[in-house]
Amino acid sequence: MKKILAFFLFLTLNLTAQTWSPLPNAPNFIGPFSKLDDIHFIDANKGWAINLLGDVYKTQDGGDTWDKLTNLDTFLRCIKFANESVGYTASLNGAFAGGSGAPKMLKTIDGGNTWTDLTASISPLPIGICGLNVLNEQTVYAVGAFYAPARFYKSTDGGATWENKDMSAYANALVDLYFFDANLGFAVGSNSNGGVILKTTNGGTNWSVVYETSLFGDLLWKIQALDNNNIYVSIAGTSITEGARIIISNDAGENWNVKQVAPGEVHLQGVGFLNQNHGFAGGFFDGVYETLDGGDSWQLINVGANYNRFQKISDDLMYASGHTVYKYSNSLSTPNTGEIIPKPLYSMDVYPNPVSDLLNIRYQLPDYTHVNLSIYDITGKKVISIFDGWHTEGEFNITKSIKELPSGTYLVGLLSREGDVLTKISISH
Repeated sequence: MKKILAFFLFLTLNLTAQTWSPLPNAPNFIGPFSKLDDIHFIDANKGWAINLLGDVYKTQDGGDTWDKLTNLDTFLRCIKFANESVGYTASLNGAFAGGSGAPKMLKTIDGGNTWTDLTASISPLPIGICGLNVLNEQTVYAVGAFYAPARFYKSTDGGATWENKDMSAYANALVDLYFFDANLGFAVGSNSNGGVILKTTNGGTNWSVVYETSLFGDLLWKIQALDNNNIYVSIAGTSITEGARIIISNDAGENWNVKQVAPGEVHLQGVGFLNQNHGFAGGFFDGVYETLDGGDSWQLINVGANYNRFQKISDDLMYASGHTVYKYSNSLSTPNTGEIIPKPLYSMDVYPNPVSDLLNIRYQLPDYTHVNLSIYDITGKKVISIFDGWHTEGEFNITKSIKELPSGTYLVGLLSREGDVLTKISISH
């Protein structure tokens, strides 16, 4: 009995010592999207982080200190290393950050200090690259972008030559991918039926659709392979009704199940599991959600914001990119009270309220961002889409006829990549 009690005491102490904490000296990013777009660690100590300004950062001590290696002057979206020397990074069209510049594919052979532009070796030129998978120094896979059209890129000679495959037969957009070996791989994104998971068994020559969410507005964002059987995919959806969700396969991608993370939350971005029971999910909202039962139930941890990429290092160590870089480990650490989490100055006035004919919507956006402005019924089902796309910053006024809607209570939602505003209205004819 004493041995059993001692074991449970050890287990309890071990679990309570685990915590997420922002790394005090890691780069923060305040601006459009307000997040570091990607991180990659090759072990517990050595890792890299990037942002949309083109900055490349590196740590060699588990995130305690960071060095800014260079600025590549492009909207960096993803980064992966084969080892401590050879790595790849890629970017989007700069217009999506309110700037300019064509998408790029770049390679380093000195740990990120200097980079060679490989873009000219890709024909036709890439339209934007969101996800990278580096199998080894020579074999690299990539997909993009989260905006149409969908493409798959592959190099087996260290980036000297590339295959550029049109994926429009399977998807409208692709965001992330993972290859188990040179032949077996999965890619995630969206098609006309919502979120889509694609599979290849011959290195990307042929693909098949293995799962669709069948919900308009769903865009699958990140994929994590915990092992050969357990695969996790996040849904960057905009459905208030369905809320934040992930997709799980426990049989190597043969079957998939959707798990709700949080009702009412949208724009989920990242997902990462430490084991089959213990995992995390986060997105364009404050905090990170944790599950201890394989995704059946979740609790919010009020640490950080804008979680995007989770990377497991060991059974008790994980890193995540978000507004800054976050670390989950057995070492109990004090949360960084100096972290500045931006609160976008979004505002929305809706009038008159109650309304019978014409609804006026006045709203303010502090940054160039992606916006979905819609009217929902009281259950959260979208009934009128007013605007859905990339939007400039500033103050705006829209007048919308609501005569087609029955009398009742509705929600006007301004959903963006950095925050959401919901206002209840009453329609009375």
